[in-house]
Amino acid sequence: MKGWTRLTLAASAAAMLLAGCAGPRYGDIAAQIPAIEAGTGRIYVYQLADGAIAAEPAIVIDGRKVGRSKPGRFFFVDRPAGTHTVATATDKKAGKAALEVRVDAGQTRYVRTEVVGGSQVLRLEDDADKAQQDMAGLRYWGAGWRDREKLRY
Repeated sequence: MKGWTRLTLAASAAAMLLAGCAGPRYGDIAAQIPAIEAGTGRIYVYQLADGAIAAEPAIVIDGRKVGRSKPGRFFFVDRPAGTHTVATATDKKAGKAALEVRVDAGQTRYVRTEVVGGSQVLRLEDDADKAQQDMAGLRYWGAGWRDREKLRY
């Protein structure tokens, strides 16, 4: 009986920890995400939870690691207006060309990561409405600590 109680308590604790790390869904907090500061644009990086086994590569913008792509998650970073390079760390090591993303001041761009032919691919989603629909059920993962926005939810 003691073993069963300990196992139940351990499972409950693990479930609470996982629930605390889940993060809010985009559809629930979109209106609470801070406005874009003057002179900057926003880049969202997201990955659908399509059931495929997916890698969780680090995302590199302008040569600097800003976060990690995870199935069913999204994050965003704000960058000065201009053209920025977006790549996965594995693409960078393999010498693959980075995705160029142009952001104007106040503009939001969406980069989707997906698995194609067994490797992670970055794709610019030009249709903001489609990207927001895709992201509605995704959970906020947060960027790397230097770029993380603290969201109140």
